[in-house]
Amino acid sequence: MSTAIPPMPAETASRLSEPARIINTFVAPSKTFDDIRRNASWWAPWLLLCLVSFAYFYTVDKKVGFDTIVNTGMEHAPQFVQNAMESLPADQRQQAINRQIRSQRIGTLYFSWLTYLIIALIAAALFMVTFNFGLEAGIPYKKALAVYFYAMLPKIFLYLLAVLVLYKGVDPTGFNMENPVTTNIGAFLDRWNTNRLLYHFASFIDIFTIWTVILLAIGFMRQSAKKISMGAAITAVACVYVLGVLIRSALPF
Repeated sequence: MSTAIPPMPAETASRLSEPARIINTFVAPSKTFDDIRRNASWWAPWLLLCLVSFAYFYTVDKKVGFDTIVNTGMEHAPQFVQNAMESLPADQRQQAINRQIRSQRIGTLYFSWLTYLIIALIAAALFMVTFNFGLEAGIPYKKALAVYFYAMLPKIFLYLLAVLVLYKGVDPTGFNMENPVTTNIGAFLDRWNTNRLLYHFASFIDIFTIWTVILLAIGFMRQSAKKISMGAAITAVACVYVLGVLIRSALPF
């Protein structure tokens, strides 16, 4: 039988500051997610992720260059894309490539904060639907959004590690901006010659992704209106991730 989780009394509930929430996400995640039941603010982890990711993308621009990333991607683009580019006169082809370099640089450096926000809004909705309809958790959307952002905080260490790797030195033509460090199985595969679905599933088996999945499971367990087992929570989170992997694999880039 499922038992309801009683709300924390206002007089006894510990009120965490935003810095305390962020720190506890790594050392005592239940405290952070319990505090989200009191206050579902999410701006602090979102802002921190945006700042650290900007540092990473800025380093990519300086150490690798978006021109190299675009040109390498163009060499391995689907055949219909390569045919379309080759059909253009040389000057127009170069103009098209320059526009793509400029748009990717501007979009990545200066609008990644918006991309993160849009992805978070969609992902939080998917997690909320999965838990509410699949496990009858009764989690409000705002709390689902806050859980998502705090659970994403391990990406900070991924970005910082990637910055260190870039400063140590990498082969620009072999650099993968989406998978910059060897913390997953996919990093050991040839991304251009491996089946896309296999590659993205292998990339899913990642130290930081597993850490995030566990945090998401704990976070949604703590927000649920009824008791949910850890196994059920991890299964629900994994289902959403598998959907994301399938969608990512279907994209032509």
